[in-house]
Amino acid sequence: MKMNLPQKVSLTELLARDGFQHENRFIPTETKVYFINRVSELGFKSVEVTNFSHPKNLPQFKDAEEVLKRINRVPGVTYKCYGMSDKAIERAVKAKESGYGPDVLAFTISTSNSHCLRNSGKTIDEFLAAMPNWIKYLHSAGIKANMAIACVFGCPIEGLVPIEKTFELIERGLEMGIDEATPCDTTGEASPDRVYDFYVRLRDKFPAENVHMAHFHDSRGMAMANYLAALMAGVTIMEASLGQLGGQPAFIVDGVPGIGTGHNYTPSDIVGNGSTEDLLVMLDEMGIDTGVDIDQVLELGRILERTLGRELRPYCTKSGRIPKCRTNWGGVPPYKSDWWAYSR
Repeated sequence: MKMNLPQKVSLTELLARDGFQHENRFIPTETKVYFINRVSELGFKSVEVTNFSHPKNLPQFKDAEEVLKRINRVPGVTYKCYGMSDKAIERAVKAKESGYGPDVLAFTISTSNSHCLRNSGKTIDEFLAAMPNWIKYLHSAGIKANMAIACVFGCPIEGLVPIEKTFELIERGLEMGIDEATPCDTTGEASPDRVYDFYVRLRDKFPAENVHMAHFHDSRGMAMANYLAALMAGVTIMEASLGQLGGQPAFIVDGVPGIGTGHNYTPSDIVGNGSTEDLLVMLDEMGIDTGVDIDQVLELGRILERTLGRELRPYCTKSGRIPKCRTNWGGVPPYKSDWWAYSR
């Protein structure tokens, strides 16, 4: 008996925002623009670009406007940014009115007060109080409002969180006028059984609303299993990062400590998003169409490793896709060679 799976999945590439925010050195503007342009050309339906938070807190995105001005917009691709303060929303609207702003602006509210304070400097109630004005202002400029919900499956500070808390936040957000919501497994607390249960109940409670996205981090090696569980529950919109990068904003950038959201509040530094490379290969092997050029993405993953000057965690940038015909191996496999190549 075959698994009941969707035929198509739409992917959001997180590298330039969530992926790079965890890096402890400033990524040059030219590099961000290069990767945004490349993934925009390869079939991703949505691409994260930058964050409008104050540069003192997130120096990685001090070039937010410059990146937005310089990227090549591909028709049909949605360009998404983040911001969680009045000033950040103002900057996003100004950029939009100037002709280079985002299509979607996301703000992250948490299911726990402890994480909400660490991540945004606001309590949940303070965040909810600010949202109506943000949403109204964004809509006035033609920007969609996305409510990203952190710690859906558990908080690294407070522990397990009842999934009803996420449902309550989504209800509040919809009442205020959000266009979409992204439930997030922020620091890798999810397990496949709870993921499946959550999305079945979520789709039952909000069948017509655009709130069924899947966003996982691979802190404990369960991201691929969690994506599969979400698939089995009917989820068709997923987010992942090239290189399995991302996580809590870096505490030290270019040798300057005390920025971002402070000292790590996770048990290790392995906090990256689910791997785009591995997710694409898994979906392809299962016969699920993403519309993404997988071979080009795998090559781009190797370019990312060279750009950052270190080996990254995804498997499929090393192993390639599963062979569909006879392959004649000569000498050592290409993984440790000067340039990645795969027989096709």
